[in-house]
Amino acid sequence: MTRAARRLAPIAALSLALTLAACGDSDDPPPAETSASASPQGESGEAGGEAEQEESLDKPEQQQVDSATAKAALPTVEDMPGDGWGIDVSTFSTDPPKYDPAGCAAVELDNDEDRAFTKDHRKVKENIRFSRSNGDNLEITAVYIDSYDEPYPLSVFDAAGEQVTSCESYRWQRGNGDTTRHVKPLSTPAVGDRAFAVRLTSDGSPGATDRLYVRSGHNVLTIMGEGDDDGSDGTLLADIAQDILDELKKTP
Repeated sequence: MTRAARRLAPIAALSLALTLAACGDSDDPPPAETSASASPQGESGEAGGEAEQEESLDKPEQQQVDSATAKAALPTVEDMPGDGWGIDVSTFSTDPPKYDPAGCAAVELDNDEDRAFTKDHRKVKENIRFSRSNGDNLEITAVYIDSYDEPYPLSVFDAAGEQVTSCESYRWQRGNGDTTRHVKPLSTPAVGDRAFAVRLTSDGSPGATDRLYVRSGHNVLTIMGEGDDDGSDGTLLADIAQDILDELKKTP
């Protein structure tokens, strides 16, 4: 059994269907960045900047990594459960989406702070997408690793947790895409320094897309999976993220 087979086996039900594009997931996910859906590993009552100053980021998986290291930590097609999987090479618009209310960008880790930090500090962006045919649908599982030359701001995760309740529904626009999204926080076990998980549904699109964002020092992981209208289990998404962090721990 390959290194990721054990933790990827449960993800079969989390595959992203063709509705992924309709839900707005792009090739440049929020990196494209405390409630029940956030899992802080440090002091929970501090402002983001103060908490970052007191952090001890001395673990290998918390350090900035190069592209080769990030690629090696990603799952391969051989790690995927079942048969018929291949590398998905679909392309998507890279235009930044618009949110209404604007503050709801925070629940997708895509607010102004994230965009500015990403522009100035992101050095590595690696991802892998797998797809297979399942009847009339194309199943997709997507994993992303972003690495920065500075620790990723905890305040972006704080903002996501603060906005998720008030942003139960919001308008999402990119290019010709214009939909109303509905968001629900997911309870997520502790993984990395901070974790945030949400379930997204879009008007006119079946299924529910779950996203797990994990911050580990200089690195942010984004795991995406789609199930039926009941979504998926945030614990399973966390298992995928933990496997990647375990690979990054091997970094010399």
